[in-house]
Amino acid sequence: MSQPYVNNNPNATPDEIAIGEFLNGKAQSGELPEVIRVEGAAEIPGSRSADYRFIHPDGSQTSADLIQPQTRRIRSLGQNIIEKSNQAETVVVELGAGESSLIGVDEALSMAESVINTPDCGVRRVIVVKDGQIIVDVSR
Repeated sequence: MSQPYVNNNPNATPDEIAIGEFLNGKAQSGELPEVIRVEGAAEIPGSRSADYRFIHPDGSQTSADLIQPQTRRIRSLGQNIIEKSNQAETVVVELGAGESSLIGVDEALSMAESVINTPDCGVRRVIVVKDGQIIVDVSR
C-alpha cells in the first residue's frame, strides 16, 4: 500500500512539493533504488536545510535538496551542486526551466559523474529529472 507524500515544511514551494510527490511515487514503485519513501523536510531555523528526506528500507534517512537551473552551462550547474555538500547528501536537479531544457541525457550524466567523483564533495548522489522522468541517477 502506497503512502501519500508528507510535507513537513509549511514554507515549501509548489515546485518542491510537486517534485517531492513525484519522487515519493517513484520510491514506492521501486523506481528510486534504495529509497522506499520521500518526505518534505522541516526547515531548521538558522541553518541551510535540505528540501527532502529519503527514507531507506532499514529506516535510516538521508537529506536531499532540489535545484532548478535556468542555464545550460554544465560546469556552472556542477559547481552549484557541489556547493550543496554541507546541505544535502543527494541533490535532485530538475531540468526544464530556461535553457536547462536543452541539456540532454549525455550532458546530464557527464555532469553528475563529475560531481560524484569530485574529491571531498559531500554530495553522494545526483538525480536528474526532465520531462517527468528520472533521466540520471548516479551515486557513489
